[in-house]
Amino acid sequence: METKLAAKEDIPKIVDLLKISLGESLMPKSVEYWTWKHINNPFGASPVLLAMENNQIIGVRAFMTWQWRKENKVYKAIRAVDTATHPDHQGKGIFKKLTLGLLDVCKDQGVDLVFNTPNEKSKPGYLKMGWEEAGKMPVKIGFKRPLSMVVNKLKSNSNTEFVPVENSEFDILKSIKRYSAGFKLPSCWKTDYSLEYLKWRYSDIPIIQYGGVGDSSAIVIFRIKKSSLGKELRISDAFGEEARIKGHIKQIYNNFEFDYISIDGFSSHSLPSLISKKLNNGPEVTVRSVNADVEEFTNFRNWYPSLGDLEVF
Repeated sequence: METKLAAKEDIPKIVDLLKISLGESLMPKSVEYWTWKHINNPFGASPVLLAMENNQIIGVRAFMTWQWRKENKVYKAIRAVDTATHPDHQGKGIFKKLTLGLLDVCKDQGVDLVFNTPNEKSKPGYLKMGWEEAGKMPVKIGFKRPLSMVVNKLKSNSNTEFVPVENSEFDILKSIKRYSAGFKLPSCWKTDYSLEYLKWRYSDIPIIQYGGVGDSSAIVIFRIKKSSLGKELRISDAFGEEARIKGHIKQIYNNFEFDYISIDGFSSHSLPSLISKKLNNGPEVTVRSVNADVEEFTNFRNWYPSLGDLEVF
């Protein structure tokens, strides 16, 4: 077995391997989605390492590029995302070899840190390779139809699917184009936001249809998903004047059917629901140093990712 960095012409075979190894899921695997995610990212194309045998791809490991900003300081980051090993070659340590090999490549490229949101199966492996736990991201939840949530849970329907935002008043691209107030952030690590980033992240994505409400002074970005508890309206990101954000959230709240609303627990934005609660039930996050100290990133008092930063990929 040998390894090589992936080229653009490898993408169709990489997607085929992902389908063979992992099957399909809520996020369908396609050349279009891979290209959006790993080629068109405004932070830069993803480093991708392949395991090869007899000129066939038997393993893949991809790190998505990212940038975190704190005032005038920017950290170059990667997010550990896609990985797959062909079923005929599992148990040979390919995942670990590709992960550590790609970390070496990124270290030489000046990357500062790596982060990801592992599941319970993959987290122990990451911890053995030097990742550290940052904890679960806090989430604020507002209940609009709590009785409906109970009924849905009792039905034990575990199917999940994204719900299209079929209302031109909440067109995401138009909302982004209206916004011009910039991205003034608190003194903590946040995504290095730009209008280019918002367009790529929320308008260009080929799988999920996001909605938005925007004017020159504020923008709120959301999506709706069905889950075992019913329909969740998630506020993925919000920027600008506080009072206008509050009005935009209320407008979204009043114009869509859903059972509960969520927003990141760091946010000062209030939810219009009568009952709300802050829970540590968001994505579990781990981090690892590549070239920089990651101590600040192991504590969410210093590092405030939004739900939009961590919910997909």
